[in-house]
Amino acid sequence: MATSTRRHGFPLGSVLFSLSLAAVFGYYAHGVHAAARGVTDWLLIVPAAGIGITALLTIVGTKVIDWYRQRHVSAAAEDDPSALPALLFMGLLAVYVAAIPIIGFDLGSLLFLCLALYLQGERRWWVIIGFGVVVSATIVLLFIELLGIRLPTLLL
Repeated sequence: MATSTRRHGFPLGSVLFSLSLAAVFGYYAHGVHAAARGVTDWLLIVPAAGIGITALLTIVGTKVIDWYRQRHVSAAAEDDPSALPALLFMGLLAVYVAAIPIIGFDLGSLLFLCLALYLQGERRWWVIIGFGVVVSATIVLLFIELLGIRLPTLLL
């Protein structure tokens, strides 16, 4: 595999575009809010603009963090990229989707979250199990109780 000697420059174009787009979102939301006759006029625009601005600022932060990490990555790690974790995660996702009708959404989600955390490098068992139980139970209860969606469940 050929080594890349290209120096990763700061993603100025991406950052400036995202920041200017966030400013346009903010300007538009402010204009709608200022011209609104009531809550119903701005109720859908201002929250959507807030979500858009948050997403764009997240993109900017991600671009800057990625640039920083690429700048400080060692040459050995750059020469040996491994696709194995991504392939394992895709296989885990396929098994999760196939297993939901058999073992239920609740148990399937719990196992998927626990295995995904382990695959991503988490080794503390109390964090893996605790996060899996809390997140899967919350999602299942939200779907069943709040949204009224019937799910194939085994435990809840």
